[in-house]
Amino acid sequence: MARKTRNTAPQDQFWLEGVEELPRADIEFIDKTSKRMKFNRMFIYTTIGLMPVSLLANIAMLPKVLEEEPPPPAVAQSVSSPTKAVAMTAVENWLNADPSPLPGGRLLSWDGAEVQAEPSIVTNPDTGQTTENQGLQLHTMTIVTSGGSLYTTQVQVAYNEIRGAQVMGKPALIPRAPDETTAWPNLSAWPNLVQATKTDEISQAVEAWVGAFTSGDPNVLRLAVGDTAANRSYVPLVGAAASDIRVNLVASEPMAPDADGSERPATVVAQIEFKIKWANQEVTRGQALSSVTYDVLIENADTAAPKVVAWGGAGTGEELKPYANAVEGRKITSGAIQTDEGAAASAKAAEPAPPADAKKDSGK
Repeated sequence: MARKTRNTAPQDQFWLEGVEELPRADIEFIDKTSKRMKFNRMFIYTTIGLMPVSLLANIAMLPKVLEEEPPPPAVAQSVSSPTKAVAMTAVENWLNADPSPLPGGRLLSWDGAEVQAEPSIVTNPDTGQTTENQGLQLHTMTIVTSGGSLYTTQVQVAYNEIRGAQVMGKPALIPRAPDETTAWPNLSAWPNLVQATKTDEISQAVEAWVGAFTSGDPNVLRLAVGDTAANRSYVPLVGAAASDIRVNLVASEPMAPDADGSERPATVVAQIEFKIKWANQEVTRGQALSSVTYDVLIENADTAAPKVVAWGGAGTGEELKPYANAVEGRKITSGAIQTDEGAAASAKAAEPAPPADAKKDSGK
């Protein structure tokens, strides 16, 4: 019996065929993510590329950043002014008026000018008209009376380069509070020094220096100072006589903490005072002479032979240096420093004495 052949169709192998991609819901999200990543990469690359440029710019700006900021602009206070003469003349004329606004008052000092406005000329480009903006300065001065009272006066002056200056109104008169005359606490002429003992030797050294300083002889003063340099000279007072010499204060640098209690400083500063009279000065009986004050530097103060080696005005004691008063490089003689006072004294000494008959006649 013959076998029947089964007629079967070939199976479709669909898995071998290309599969069509089905629609996906995350396509839009993936596209946005890709763009964001691309932007981030560009940002990172740009940042890395600009870092050296930014670093160089910061280094270049660093000195300017470290510079101190300038202080805020203060009110301009001039020590010289184009309207100074006008303001001072206005005050003097005002004081000299009859009757005077302040009898016995006189101008003591010009203390400065505050610039309130700068002058300028502005031209309108459309019309060609010019507008003047006047400058203003406020001057401050001090007035003193015969009794010693102090007043502040102020004068406003308008000015420009074309018209000059014009005083605005009359001067003001502002009284000042009197200075305190009682004892001031913690008052010292030399804040960095400590008080030292005034010895007889220091007083003797001061008296010797005052005598040499008022001798009129540069050589005598140089020997008193003890300067051994041959190229230095000293200038004394000529035609003056000193009296009533006093040592008011003696001070020195602080001693070392481990110093002996009996040890004295080798260098001290002293404030001295004496009365002065010039040879041609007429002084009536009972009239008090005026005094002068000096700070002097004394070396060898701990010995029996101290010496004054420098001097200056009251308050200069901490700054004094040995031989600082010397004139370097030339020899000074008494004739070279002859003053009006010394010349008058010499002329008076050279006058012949009046004859006895003249004295007798003058006594009648």
